[in-house]
Amino acid sequence: MAALSGLTLLARRQLRTSWGATAALGVVAFLAAGVLSTAPRAVEAMHAAQVVHETATASGLTRDVVAIAGAVPGEPPSGRFYDLDQAPGGAGGVVPEVPDWTPLVANLDAVRAETPEPLRSTMGAPLFHVTSGDFAYTDPVPGSELSEAKVYLRAATDLDEHAELVEGRWPEPTAGPVPAQDGGSFGRPARPAPPFEVAVSRAVAETYGWEVGGRYDTLSGAGVIALGERYPSLVVTGVFETGDPDADYWLHHALAAQASVVADPNRGLLGSAAVYVSPAMIAPLTLGMAETRVWYPVDTTGVTAAAVPQLLAQLSGQSASTYTVPAGPDDPVPLQLRPASRLDEILSRLLAQRTGVDAIVAVLAVGPLGATLAVLALGARLVVDRRRPALALLRARGASGTQLRLLMGGEGLVVGLGAAVLGFGAGSAVLARAGVDAPVTALHVALALAAGVAPAVALALATSPAGLRPVRADLAPRSRSRVRWVLELIVVAAAVLATWLLLSRGVVAGAGAGSGVDPLVAAAPLLVSLALTLLAVRAYPWIALAVERALAPRRDLVPFLGAARATRDPAGGPVPAVALVLAVAVAATSAVLYSTVSGGVVREAWRATGADLRVSGPIVDEATAGRVAGLDGVDAVTAVADAGDGVLQQRSSAPRARVYTADAAALARVQDDVAGRPATLAALTGPAPDGAVPVILTDAAAEPGVAPGTTGITLAVQGGSVPVHVVDVVDELPGLPGGRALVLADTGRLAEATGETGWARLALVGLSAGADGAAVSAQIEELLPSAVVDDPDQEAAAMLAAPVSSGLVVAFVLAVVLAGLLSAAAVVMTLMLAAPARARLLAVLQTLGLSPRQGRGLVGWEIGPWAVIALLVGAVLGVAVPWLVLAAVDVTALTGGAVQPAPEYDPVLLGAAAVGFVAVVLVAVGVAAALGRRGEVAAQLRMGSGD
Repeated sequence: MAALSGLTLLARRQLRTSWGATAALGVVAFLAAGVLSTAPRAVEAMHAAQVVHETATASGLTRDVVAIAGAVPGEPPSGRFYDLDQAPGGAGGVVPEVPDWTPLVANLDAVRAETPEPLRSTMGAPLFHVTSGDFAYTDPVPGSELSEAKVYLRAATDLDEHAELVEGRWPEPTAGPVPAQDGGSFGRPARPAPPFEVAVSRAVAETYGWEVGGRYDTLSGAGVIALGERYPSLVVTGVFETGDPDADYWLHHALAAQASVVADPNRGLLGSAAVYVSPAMIAPLTLGMAETRVWYPVDTTGVTAAAVPQLLAQLSGQSASTYTVPAGPDDPVPLQLRPASRLDEILSRLLAQRTGVDAIVAVLAVGPLGATLAVLALGARLVVDRRRPALALLRARGASGTQLRLLMGGEGLVVGLGAAVLGFGAGSAVLARAGVDAPVTALHVALALAAGVAPAVALALATSPAGLRPVRADLAPRSRSRVRWVLELIVVAAAVLATWLLLSRGVVAGAGAGSGVDPLVAAAPLLVSLALTLLAVRAYPWIALAVERALAPRRDLVPFLGAARATRDPAGGPVPAVALVLAVAVAATSAVLYSTVSGGVVREAWRATGADLRVSGPIVDEATAGRVAGLDGVDAVTAVADAGDGVLQQRSSAPRARVYTADAAALARVQDDVAGRPATLAALTGPAPDGAVPVILTDAAAEPGVAPGTTGITLAVQGGSVPVHVVDVVDELPGLPGGRALVLADTGRLAEATGETGWARLALVGLSAGADGAAVSAQIEELLPSAVVDDPDQEAAAMLAAPVSSGLVVAFVLAVVLAGLLSAAAVVMTLMLAAPARARLLAVLQTLGLSPRQGRGLVGWEIGPWAVIALLVGAVLGVAVPWLVLAAVDVTALTGGAVQPAPEYDPVLLGAAAVGFVAVVLVAVGVAAALGRRGEVAAQLRMGSGD
């Protein structure tokens, strides 16, 4: 007992000294606990924010659950005749009763209540309206400038809740036809048709030239019942304001907030609008031939990223089900509803984005994780090295190997757990400060605890009784350890196998990969990095020996002596190489993946837009194009016409393709700086054999074997057929719909051959140097109010501002910062491990005249070879790992394109990473040198811990 007490007392005294190395392990545990417990929470919060972002930016038409039934609620099937003779008093008719649709709303809400979670919580209270299945023509008011005015009749019970009546009153039921009881027909003589009341929005009233009290005749159309040979007139009783016409409610109420006006060169301005009648009038006026549109507003604010797969599955199941919804207890023909939502497209894209993000984050995480383990191993060796005299004395006084391991492990446990608690708290504070709502789970706590226990494990493993006696490193360049050889062969074989499996399965589509991290994607880059590092470590002694022999004839001492020490006793062994190589690889991989993703976003935005600005909507004739070209900042404008569908009669197939025409020379000027622009645009106006029309095809339009220069293909369009000469086959045409079968021809050449020109509703605008795209867009929107102007820079900026894109940038920066910290820690610990031997050597050499500068050179030789290896191998991994990731993971959901991007190697970013690594190494060398001058080396020399 007394012996044990003496051992404990001696241990306590010895362990109170040289506490700096143990504190370094605590710092590593602090960082590891903070990152391991915070990063998963931040990634989950990022995915949840992306769910809200994607759904919030989508319109209600895209997001909401919608069902359409071809009937009026509570009414019998369409097809019954209506007859004025059935009304008391003859032609005067009767006033229909207002239907009670309250039970319908309750039954629709019951459908929502029966929906499983989490879909039920995203669905709001049901809304609906009833609209005539077809339109009716009205007499255009001369002052409206319309040549045609169409109206759809609509009834809604909640219109007064979403619109403000500013003139007149809401429409009421009027005397009208009633259902025929004897199967009457329309063959009776025409009678005066009683008018029916409507309410319209102010925007529709202004477009149509209507005013309150005005009566407007219906000319024809299936949207309103014909009484004899005449159609009833409508009278406007009310005008209302809608507020934001792009609000979700009005998007579902199509053509109500604003009328649609289409300019037809042959027919003039064609208007379409929805007008509101009393719910009592919709069935009599439409013969029941109307549609009931039901929708449930969707709000995904509370949806977590983990719930997205389940929500997607529930939406798919809901769209495959039919619900019978009666309008009341005695409804003879209940509505048959099949809800559907395009939210499934958004969720599929979210899953694809999540797969890509998780794969990239996993690749970025495994590198620092491996480097952290290497740094922990170095730190544990440093602690044991500092504790060696005390541990050797304890061993000599009877302590067993297990007791020594428990002693060192206990020290690491005390320091590690305390640091882990602080790291966990610091990480949570950072998330809270950033406004990230990320709940803590048992997994996050377990990860922090693992980081706290890691120093204890590292110290216990590093405390070997057999290693307490200092020995000289083996001069042989090859290791004699069979276990090491076996382990290294296993790592290399595993790297080869993982790479082969990853490449053999090809790119996995994001939505089909499911959620979570693919272990193969995470493991393969790490195994490849370890394999290359181990190969470099195996080659290092041979290289160092060759350098030593090459430097032997030199007269200056430092290079030869540094090379000799690097050969005989490399500082820290292979562990620093692992840490440094992984750190450099992470920094290089981050730079390449950032360049690839961000560059892909910008490239896809420009590909979709096709020019500095893209104007779509109204017909762009020569006069309109001239007015746009005259705006400040506009350099060139070219119109792109849609010539309709055509048939490409090729050797073995005749696929349909959409035909577009443009002035090829002008298009080449506008797209001069657009990536992906066909270099053969000018050839569309050039000569072609046998009078053929030169065309450019997309891959989807060309059958296998069709290549530039192919002839013998005929293009059939509405104006006739013409032989074509294929001047190029491309993936996509910038500015035109992607992923489709397209044909592009010069407008003049195709018109000369077939007379086909088409209407140009698309214009590509080139800006002058230094022009402000936003200012020019505003001018175009003022000139063409109905046009949609797309700016590629704004599109790219909006996509890069999304939570997943900005989150990836944070992940890249964090990975680089961690790589720098781990590199510095590895360098400092490596130099501290070599400090005692270096101090003894320098003490001898300084008595022989070694200068301080030469002494610093020897320090540089201790870490310089490992730094060079790290740069070289890390550079190779910076090329290989992103290529490996992009060969296996679909990141098109992150770039917004349809084609998997190739790795982009930005020399500026990669050069900055290399310079940063060198700077970190130099700073770490200075820190290690400063620590080595604090007397610890002298203390070890006095204790006689020599070789």
